[in-house]
Amino acid sequence: MATLQKIRNQAGLLVIVIGLAMLAFIIGDFLTSGSTFFNMNRDKVAVVNGKRITVEEFQTRVNRAVEEEQMRYRTQYNRSMPEERSSQINKEIFDRMVSEMVLSDATKEMGLGVSAEELQDLLTGDNLSMQVIQLFGDPRTGEVDQARIKEFIQYIFSDDQSQYTPEELERINEQRNFWIELEKSVKEERLMTKLFTAIQKSLQPNDLDLEASFNESLNMVDFVYASQMYTAIPDSTVTVTDKEMQAMYDKKKETFKRDASRQIKYISVNIVPSEADYKITEEKINNFKKQFAETSDVSGLLSFNTDVPYVDVYTSVKNMSGVMKDFVSKATKDEVFGPFFENDSYKMYRLMGRTTSPDSVKVRHIMLRADQETLRDSLMTEIKKGADFKAMASQYSIDTNSSSNGGEMGWLTEPMAVTLGKDFIEKCFRGNEKGAFKVETNYGIHIVQVEERTKPVEKAKVAQFVLNVRPSSETYGNLYNQVSQYIAENNTLENFEKGDTEKGITVQTAMLHPDDININNVRDARQAVKWAFNADKGDLSEIFNVDNKFLVAMVYEENEDGYAPIADVESQLRYTILSEKKGDMIAEALAGTEGGIEAYASKMSSKIDTVRGASFMNPVITGIGFEPKIAGIAPYTQAGTVTAPVKGTRGVYVIDVINKIPVSSNFDKPTEVLRYNQIIRQALYGGLLDVLESKADIEDNRIKFF
Repeated sequence: MATLQKIRNQAGLLVIVIGLAMLAFIIGDFLTSGSTFFNMNRDKVAVVNGKRITVEEFQTRVNRAVEEEQMRYRTQYNRSMPEERSSQINKEIFDRMVSEMVLSDATKEMGLGVSAEELQDLLTGDNLSMQVIQLFGDPRTGEVDQARIKEFIQYIFSDDQSQYTPEELERINEQRNFWIELEKSVKEERLMTKLFTAIQKSLQPNDLDLEASFNESLNMVDFVYASQMYTAIPDSTVTVTDKEMQAMYDKKKETFKRDASRQIKYISVNIVPSEADYKITEEKINNFKKQFAETSDVSGLLSFNTDVPYVDVYTSVKNMSGVMKDFVSKATKDEVFGPFFENDSYKMYRLMGRTTSPDSVKVRHIMLRADQETLRDSLMTEIKKGADFKAMASQYSIDTNSSSNGGEMGWLTEPMAVTLGKDFIEKCFRGNEKGAFKVETNYGIHIVQVEERTKPVEKAKVAQFVLNVRPSSETYGNLYNQVSQYIAENNTLENFEKGDTEKGITVQTAMLHPDDININNVRDARQAVKWAFNADKGDLSEIFNVDNKFLVAMVYEENEDGYAPIADVESQLRYTILSEKKGDMIAEALAGTEGGIEAYASKMSSKIDTVRGASFMNPVITGIGFEPKIAGIAPYTQAGTVTAPVKGTRGVYVIDVINKIPVSSNFDKPTEVLRYNQIIRQALYGGLLDVLESKADIEDNRIKFF
C-alpha cells in the first residue's frame, strides 16, 4: 500500500518521464526516416518532370556502355579505350536517359505507347524493326531468318549456364546486355515514330499554303543596290543612354538566357622528365643489351621489361619506319641494333626472322561457340558441296559484327590479325588452303575462307626493346613541390593570377560549363570542372594530376542558371542600339532623294553593285551577306521600282529590281505535298526532342557526382 501511495504521489512526474521517452522515440524514428528521405533526395543525378534518375541506375548504364566501348576498341583497334572517352560516355548516357524520359512523358500524355505484343512483333515477328534487320538480315536480300533470332535469344537467356566456360559466360553476358539495349532502342524508335507521325499529320498544309510555298521557292529577281555601312558613322557621334540600354535588354532578354558557368584562372605545369631521367633510362637499356641479344626467350624478356609489347608476327618491310626498315634491309637473323634515341624513347631492335608471304588477305568467316563442333562440321560439309558461304555466315555466325555482311572481315594484315592467334595467321598468310578450313581461336571455333591474297612481299619479324623516358619519382616530387610553393605564396585572387615567368608558371583563363570535359587544351579534366562547380568564388583547388600535367585552379566568377546581367551583355546591346540609331540617321539623310539609284549612291558615297537570283528562301545574299530584310523585300518589288531605304543588319540599302526571273515550273499539288512533308519531317527529326527537353522541367545534378 505504501508503495502504491508513493506512485500516486509521483504520478505527475511519471507522466512527464513517459512522455519524454515517447517523444524521444518519435523524434528518433522521424530522424531515421528523415535521413532516408534526405539521402533519397541527395542521391539523384537528375530529376526530369518530377522523376528521379538515381546515381545507381545512371552508373549502371554508364558502366555497361563503357564495357561495350572497351570491347569495341579491343576488337576494332586492338587497343584500350582512351580515358577521356569515359567522360564523353557519361554525357551521352545522360542525354539518352533524359530523352527517353521526356519522350515517354510526351507519348503517354498523347495516349501513345508500345505494347508487349507490338514490341515482340518488332523484334521477332512479321514486322521487324530496321535495327533488327540490319543486325540479323542477309545483306544482299534483307531477309531475316527469325528462327536464328529466337535461337540467339534462347542462347543468351538460357537458364542452364553450367555448360559454358567463364569466357563464354562473359561473352553471353555482353550479348544479353546488347539485346536489352536493342529492345529499349527499338521501343524508343517506335514511340518516336508514332509521335512524329501524330504531329506531322496535325501540320498538313492547305492549298493556299502549298501555292504560297511553291511561289516563294521560284520567285527570284536580279537587282542593283547602293549601300552605306553603319561603320561609316563614328560611334562617338551617337549617344546611347542607360534607359535605352535597359529597354533593349528587356526587349531581347530571352536571347540572354544562359546555363550555369564558372570562370577560372588556372596554372598547368607539364610533368616531363629531367635530364637525369634521360641518363637513367639510357643506362637501364644498355644493361639489357647483352641479355636481349643472347636470350632464347625474347618474348619472355620483353613481356616484363619493354614499353612496346612483342608482336610475334611478320610485317611488310616496305611499311616499316625509316630506322627499322634500314636495319632490316642489312641485318642477319638475331642481329641487334641499338640502343638509339627516338621520340623520347631509347630503343633496340632484334631481327627474329624473314619470310615472303602476302602482305594482306581478304577473309570471311563463320564463328561458332566452342561446343558447336557438330554444327561446324555439318556446315563445312555443305560449303564443300557448294553451299553459299555468305548465306551460311548470315544465318549461323555468332559474330554480329560480320554476320550481317555475310561473314566479311575485310582485308587483314598479320598485325591486324594477331588477336586471332598463330594458327589463324599461319593458315591465312602462309597456308595453301583453298576453299574453307577450320580454325580455333580464343573467341570460338571458325570456318574461314580466304577470298583473295595480295602478291607475296618481303616481310620480317622484329623484336623491339623500347624504354620510354618517364619522370622519376624525384622529378615528379620536385615539380609537385614547385606548384605547391606557388599556391602557398599566391593563394588570393589578386596574387594568384600574377604567375611566375622565371619558374615557367603562367596563368590562363577558362570559362567552364557543366558539360565540359576539357579545360582549354588540358584534356580529360572533368574532375577539375566538377570541383569548380562545387566551389565558391575565391576558392583554390587541390593540385589535380590531369593530362600529364599538374593543374591548380581558382574560381573567379560564378554564374548560375538564368539571364545574363545587363553588364555582361553591354557591348552587344550597345552595338544593336548604335546600329538602329545609325540606320535612322542614314535613312533621314536620304529622305526626299530623287533621281533613281544613282542619286542614292551619290548621297551615300557608294558604288552600285548587282545581285543575281535573289529569293525569299535564301537570306544570305551573294556579295552582301546575311540580310533577311533584303531577301524579304526584293522578290516582291516591281521591276524598275527603287525601294525606300532599308535598314539591314550591317547597313542601309536602296535596291532597284532590274529583272523578274520567270517561273519555269507549273504547280503540281502532289509534288508540293511531298516536298512540304519532307521539310516538316526534317524539322521534326532535327528539333522535336530539343523542343520537348526545353519545355520539360529538368534538374541536372551531374556536376555533383561526375
